[in-house]
Amino acid sequence: MDRPSKKRLEKFLRYVKVDTQSDETSPTSPSARKEYDLLNLLREELLALGLKDAHIDQYGRLYAHLEGEEGWERIGLNSHVDTASEASGKDVKPIVHEDYDGKDIVLPNGLVISAEDFPRLKDHVGDAIVTTDGTTLLGGDDKSGIAIIMNALEELIEEGVPRHPVSILFTPDEEIGRGPEHFDNAEFGAEFAYTIDGADPDLIEYENFNAAHAEVSVDGLSIHPGEAKGKLINAITLLLKLDLALGVSRRPELTEGHEGFYHLLAIEGDSAHARARYLIREHDKAKFEAMKAELVEKARELNTLYPKARVDVHVVDDYRNMKEVLEKDPRAIEHAKKAFEAAGIKMRIDPIRGGTDGATFSFLGCPTPNLGTGSYNHHGEREYLSLRDFETMIELVKKILTVR
Repeated sequence: MDRPSKKRLEKFLRYVKVDTQSDETSPTSPSARKEYDLLNLLREELLALGLKDAHIDQYGRLYAHLEGEEGWERIGLNSHVDTASEASGKDVKPIVHEDYDGKDIVLPNGLVISAEDFPRLKDHVGDAIVTTDGTTLLGGDDKSGIAIIMNALEELIEEGVPRHPVSILFTPDEEIGRGPEHFDNAEFGAEFAYTIDGADPDLIEYENFNAAHAEVSVDGLSIHPGEAKGKLINAITLLLKLDLALGVSRRPELTEGHEGFYHLLAIEGDSAHARARYLIREHDKAKFEAMKAELVEKARELNTLYPKARVDVHVVDDYRNMKEVLEKDPRAIEHAKKAFEAAGIKMRIDPIRGGTDGATFSFLGCPTPNLGTGSYNHHGEREYLSLRDFETMIELVKKILTVR
């Protein structure tokens, strides 16, 4: 690894050692005080780079602005500081595997990152791969995005080349769906922006699911099972009937690409009372509305069949497909195409099978597609970073901030 690579990677290795796991049970913003540990570190680094207005607002959002050429569009960059809850983010011990040979990576605790299970590893032969010791997640989602932004800013300032004015926003609580809360578009001030929060460096994502969640409650008719014939209406059984009525083929494990799904996320209760939580996802707006209506209708049919029981459904919209905004205002996509070409990367477009803070930013007035980070296998102990892809993203972000 040459010196520039070591210097670039140092930022990432420093950030991942800061525990920033968000807390979905907390009502505060940020949800966990420890998220400030990284936010304060980043603020000091931005101030040291000369971004004198770098500040953290009352909600834990870190804003900063770097001036550029007069008359050039102001471009925004965003990544999030928190990490996911599926695995610990405390005491992360990153390991750099130099000159990866394409074989399984055995971590110190015995966990294996298998080239058979994760074929993408074969693309990184000869690359440097960063993992943990197997006891925690790495935090590449999204500390790799943060490190990409910070490296790009530092290098552009040092190089002194003409650049766009830049707006920076580092947010907490993305992993618990609250990253866009309290987003201040006037404070951000970008004409368009990019979240650096994906994986593949050749990919731009500007389609995401329309999303809703549904709370289902069932009141059955409970009676001693020994005398239940013709009388018992089992609340759990009704929930299962509802789930089957929605169609087995529309489950997340059986869908891909633009296909939507119902995801039975949680279920609890007994024969008398039961509750369930569904996620509803669909890219197409008309199909999305039809799916929400279908869930309500299937519940109504069960109420007709079982008048002594009660199935109630409450549907709440979560976020919308930002394609609706980006098709009307494609400046961010068109600018990205120029940057990809200047970086010598063939741009690939795929839909996000999930959500992104950029979707909400887009509907709040700042069109914001998503770009990659070079980190993979997020939300688990087998997460890793490709140094080659990470550096490709640094160069791409520099092109985004310098091409016209």
